[in-house]
Amino acid sequence: MPRQLRTPAGVKSANGRGPGSTRRLPILSDVAHEAAVSLTTASRALDPDSTHPVADRTRARILAVAARLAYRPNPMARALRTRRVPTIAIVVHDISDPYFAEIVRGATAAASARGFLTVVCSSDRDPMTELQYVEMLCLSRVSGVIFAGGGLDEAQYRQRMSGYARSIAHYGGAIVALAPRSEHWPAEVPANRTGARLVTEHLLSLGHVRIAMISGPSTLFTSRERELGYLGAMKAAGVEPRIERADFTIAGGADATARLLSAGPPTAMFVASDTMALGALAEMRRRGIGVPSYVSVAGFDDIPGLEFIDPRLTTVHVPMAELGAAGVARLLRHLDDGDLNTRTNHHPVQLVVRESTGRPREVSLY
Repeated sequence: MPRQLRTPAGVKSANGRGPGSTRRLPILSDVAHEAAVSLTTASRALDPDSTHPVADRTRARILAVAARLAYRPNPMARALRTRRVPTIAIVVHDISDPYFAEIVRGATAAASARGFLTVVCSSDRDPMTELQYVEMLCLSRVSGVIFAGGGLDEAQYRQRMSGYARSIAHYGGAIVALAPRSEHWPAEVPANRTGARLVTEHLLSLGHVRIAMISGPSTLFTSRERELGYLGAMKAAGVEPRIERADFTIAGGADATARLLSAGPPTAMFVASDTMALGALAEMRRRGIGVPSYVSVAGFDDIPGLEFIDPRLTTVHVPMAELGAAGVARLLRHLDDGDLNTRTNHHPVQLVVRESTGRPREVSLY
């Protein structure tokens, strides 16, 4: 016989029986019985999509009983009514990037707590792959799509994505962005421009004037926002900016660093992501260039594991897991409460100073 779960001593089971009873999850009929209402009334009171009137006192009583019994609605039953499946898709550029992995961790925990399954779609930084995923998600009628990566400033991409967004809205789904995009979607994004300004001002305060930035592709809105923060701080200080572009990868950071070092090396580098900064540190280690004794390096994101590298990286802390959870909360407010506000909420970031930055040393590298 299968093993049965028993209610702990002194705790009543969901159906009100005492210790020693077989424990089971409460169902809607339990709530209706305890609240002394019909099954239909209980269903209407607990369904945020229901337009049938329920008296305020009755609704309050039903909600109180549901909370006491720890009742959770069946998302599959709701899906049959709303034409959506209880699944939230999280679209990322690269799931192996710790930045996106942390966002997924936060979003998954928040979605699970509300009874939603999460699926992760990793585009490997290929726009066509991302569009194919979104098309499949439309056909699958997921409840919502969270875009963790920044949007692409490319006409065909924007046109097709707008079409898919209209399809998702048509069947009652929702979309939330966690990075800058051209589309007017609800968004929960880090304060990219502020963070880039803070880290650049930190390098300037140490006495650096030859500060280069390694940024991402010019077509990505995330790259542009972080560049604006860097450029603003450099202009305010009256010093010449220098930007080298690369993919948001370790290899991209290493390649961009090699180009910078071969063409009049800077005394400091602001790298637009920690993943690229790891590549920058590796390239300088390969060349025997000390950090920060000869070149200071700072990143952006504060991904997990930075405490285990040498030197520990100065960076801008982004609350990645919290960002993922905020995206889920925003999406569920759309689904449950009809909140269609498309405002962009900027989440605060913080400069974290570690050992990879220091005062400039005017010594030739070669």
